[in-house]
Amino acid sequence: MLTLEHVGICAKDTVALKDWYVKVFNFKIVYDNRKEKPTYFLLMEDNSMIEIYPADHDSEVRSNKHQGIRHLSFDTDNIEKEYQNLLNHNVEIIEELKENAKGIKTAFFRDIEGNIIHFIQRPVSLYFKKT
Repeated sequence: MLTLEHVGICAKDTVALKDWYVKVFNFKIVYDNRKEKPTYFLLMEDNSMIEIYPADHDSEVRSNKHQGIRHLSFDTDNIEKEYQNLLNHNVEIIEELKENAKGIKTAFFRDIEGNIIHFIQRPVSLYFKKT
């Protein structure tokens, strides 16, 4: 069985980006290699992680429609609360909270380094969860 353990984010400033994710989402630091340009692993409530590691090269910020991995999507059962949290932290909103005809609610925003993140709340899961 394969599961997604973590997603890596290559950062210009790993300390600032780590601090942002901890402040905005209350993620827990579970690894810090304590180097001059540190690498961190941040734990989410579902036991998945985000790795933040130092960049060797700078690149332009891209939109959600450029080739490659373009956004992280966080599932939530209370998107209104999570969206308000973004507003409370003055997070850059790309697409405001909206609901489509099927009742799927979404919002897109950027972290402090321009990475695109997406909140989603579905009335019915795309898959059946095991009980």
